[in-house]
Formats: sequence, C-alpha cells, structure tokens
Amino acid sequence: MNLYLIKIRIKRALISISSMSKFNLFSYSLVIGVFLVGGFIFFYRMFIFLSPIEVIGIIIADKLIAYSFFIFLLLLLMSNGITALSTLYYSEELDYLYSTPLLPSNIFTVKLLETGFYSSWATLIGAIPLVFAYLISFGKIHPSMFLILIPLLAFISIPVGLGVSTIIFLKKLNPRFTLKQLSAILVCFSIFLIYIYIRTTPYNFNIPQTLNLEAINQFMDGLRVSNPYFPNEWFYKSASALAYNNMGLYLKNTSLLLFGGIISISSAFLLANLFYRISWMSSLCHSERTLYVKKPLIKRLPQFLNLVQKDLKVFLRAPLQWSQLLIIGVLLIIYTISLRRTPLYVQDPFWLSAFALINTGFIGYITATLSIRFVYPQISLEGKTWWLLRSSPLSTRTILKSKGWFFLIINLLIAEVVVISSNLKLVNYPFIVLISAIITAIFSLVTVVLAISLGTIFADFNETNPAKIASGAGGLITAVLSLIYIAISLILFIMPISTYIKAQLQGLFVDIRIPLIISSSLFLLLTFFALIIPYKIAIRKINEVE
Repeated sequence: MNLYLIKIRIKRALISISSMSKFNLFSYSLVIGVFLVGGFIFFYRMFIFLSPIEVIGIIIADKLIAYSFFIFLLLLLMSNGITALSTLYYSEELDYLYSTPLLPSNIFTVKLLETGFYSSWATLIGAIPLVFAYLISFGKIHPSMFLILIPLLAFISIPVGLGVSTIIFLKKLNPRFTLKQLSAILVCFSIFLIYIYIRTTPYNFNIPQTLNLEAINQFMDGLRVSNPYFPNEWFYKSASALAYNNMGLYLKNTSLLLFGGIISISSAFLLANLFYRISWMSSLCHSERTLYVKKPLIKRLPQFLNLVQKDLKVFLRAPLQWSQLLIIGVLLIIYTISLRRTPLYVQDPFWLSAFALINTGFIGYITATLSIRFVYPQISLEGKTWWLLRSSPLSTRTILKSKGWFFLIINLLIAEVVVISSNLKLVNYPFIVLISAIITAIFSLVTVVLAISLGTIFADFNETNPAKIASGAGGLITAVLSLIYIAISLILFIMPISTYIKAQLQGLFVDIRIPLIISSSLFLLLTFFALIIPYKIAIRKINEVE
C-alpha cells in the first residue's frame, strides 16, 4: 500500500511537470543547472586554492565542510519540524485520507516522505556542489566518489526523523500547542544544540605569535580535533576518507550516520504508531480559537501604513516565518563574535580588501537569502484573498511597495549591524567600512525588490506554505539573479579598495576618486537595471492576474 501511494505521488508530480510549457521547463532546468554548476565552480576554485597549502589547507577545508553541514543540520531540523506541522496536522488532504480504508501507518509513511522531500531538496542543491568540489579537489575523479551520496542521504534522514518526532511528541503532550508555540520550542531546541556544539567543540583559533615549532605544532593539533558527537562531523570524516581512499574510515563514519538515521526514523515511526492519529484528532478538537477584538492604537492610518501593519501582523502570527529568521539571527551573532575573537595578522593590501569584500558579499548573500525566504512568498501567500486587494482602490505600486517595506527594514538592520561590526575588526579603516555599509544597504534594497518582483511574476496562489513557495523554480531564479548581481558588484570595487588600503599601509596619499567614481557609476547603472526591469515586469504581471 505504501508503494501504491508513493507511486500515485510520483505520477502526480510527473503529470504536473508534463503539463508545463517547454519554455518554462527549460527555464527551470537551466536555473537549477546554473545553480549546481556555479556552486561547484565556486567551491572548486576555493578548494583548489587551499589544496597546495601544506597541512593547514586540508584542515581549513575539513572545517568548512563540518561547519557548513552543522548549519545544514540546524536548518533541516527547523525546516522538517515546521513542514511536519503542515503535512501531518494542517493539510486539508488528511481529512480525505483518514476517511479511506488506509492504515494510519501508511498515511504517516507517505507524509514523512513528503516532509523529508519538501524540507531537504533545496539543501541538497546547495550541499552536492560543495561535497563534490571537495572530493575532486583533494582526491580524484573516480566512480567511487558517488559513494558520498550514501552518507549524505543518511545525514539528511537524521533531522527528518528528529524534527517529525519532536512535533508528534509535543502535539501529544499538549494538543493546544499553537503553531507559534511549537515553532518557538523548535527555535529554543536549535539554540540549545548550538550551545552544546560550541561547548563540546574545542576552540583553538588563537594563532601563535611566535615561530616556536612546538607552539605551532600544538596549534595544528588543536585544529585537527573534531567533535565526535554530531552527525556533521561524521559526514565530513566520511567525505575526507573517500577523498583519500581510506575505506575503513569511510565505512566507520558512514555506519554511524546510517545508524543515527535508522534510530531517528524508527523513533518517528514508533511515536507515530503510538500517538500520531490520536494527536491529529485532538488537534482538530482544539483547533477553534477564541476571537477577541483589540482596540487599534491609531484609529485611522494611511493606506500604505495599513498594508504594512497587516503584513506585520501576519508575519508575527506565522511561526513558519519568524522562527527561521531567529535561527539565522543567532547564526549571524555567532559569526560576528567569531570574527571579533579571531586574531588577524594579514597586512597584505589585496587580502585585506579581499576579506572586506568577501565579508560584504557574505552579508549580501544573507540579505538575498532572507529576501527569498520571507519576501518572495508574500504575494503568493495572499491566496484566495488576492481579489480583495485587487478590488480595493489601492494601486498596484502601493501593494508591491507595502509588501517589501517591512522586510527591507529588517534586512537593513541585520545587514548593517553585522557588516559594520565585522568589517571594523577585519580592516579597521572607516572609509572602507563606510563603503561596505553603503554597498550592503543597496544590496538589501535590490534583493528585496528582486524578490517581491519575481515573487509577483511567479506567483502561486494555491500554495500556503511559504517554504514550498520559496523553494520553487521562481525562488531559484531569484537566488541566481541576486547572487550574480552581488558578485558583479563586488568585482567592480576590488581595485579602488585594494589601492586605498595599500596607500594607507605605506603612509602615502593616493587619489582614488577616478577609479572609485568609475566603479560607483557602473555599480549604480547595474543597480538601476536590477531594480527597474523586474519591477516593471511585475507591475505588468500584477495587472494581468485575475
């Protein structure tokens, strides 16, 4: 029966794909391909740069894999927990499925697979280029490198089972738990995992300021120490073992991942057999809410502010939104603190400017991620109420601006605090910090406008899950365009910033006004096109939507 249900799901997906126009299918395939190839090229060049560096190169690469997959672990745990709420408890399809002769275990199996797929496929698109770039850079192209897919899938199964188990247990514990309360518990659990990981992972990035060989060896030995309790460390050891053809170590760590995945999924099935149907029925009984009316603080607001107020209330009432924003905020705090604790002894102008621009680019990437995750779904989330907005006397421009205004403020606050505090530590030149702050502010504006414009162009009013909306083809197109814009913008400023830092280190005065004006002009021209073209298309599209 499980195979029959899965077959129906696959058939439905194939029908949906075949019903797409050839142009749309080609466009979506092209975007996914560009994302995979572009990610692979980026990580491959980075690992190729690290690989010739004796001893330290492979250590840095291993740490990058380990920390990246720890972030993936947190995001997957959060995503699976929140998606499980939607698929296991709030899906309208459940009423029909439970009215059929299907066993509850069959329904749960299909919903578990659905939860895992929707929560993990976007992470796979980011993880696969990273892993294969690592294997090819430090190993060699060989069919055996595809064995990495086994520990990768085992790694993904751990947060799938853990997230689903947590939701079932909490709903059984108290069926009155609201979506907001459950998401808050997941956030607290994720923060607790971050704390445990930091406490159990040796921190040894204090670079010795002496040429003493013993101190250097102690520093290198400290870097090699890993955390044996978390699956991200098991995965990076599997990848490292596969790159160096150490099959014994590969089998050991892959077995740990498989064992962890089996325990996690088995726990989910055990809790489902005991509590899922009961907790689902209990949640239906307690789903009614007491309605009460609050007196507005300001009785009459302008149209624009009314729309902003509505979006703010919807955001605060949707834990699917703010819980993930809180996780990203915690990770950014850890990132900033880590930068400020790590001593920097590099004085080469090129590397100082590169560090500043890479840090600015990373913050730009974060703004793009926030925009895709939170801004892109805004038009689609209007759903069946879209006709209310269109039948109101509000202009299309007012609707689009109100959707992006609230998140633009959030993006700006997060991005500016992080980029200023981190770049003050990295370069400590007020002029460079000012330029990076201005560039980051423009990044925030462009990524928000791109997200709201493309979210209008690729609107899906039938989907209610913002994570699924953001994970669609339109979200991928938005991500690719945002990253291309950020990359080109940073390249334009590398020359004037490098020249300025070099002059400051040498105590010289160099007039960089001309190269800075040229770079700024090209940057503003690129920004103009990135803002106007998608916005104009979105205005035209929004007028065509019924």
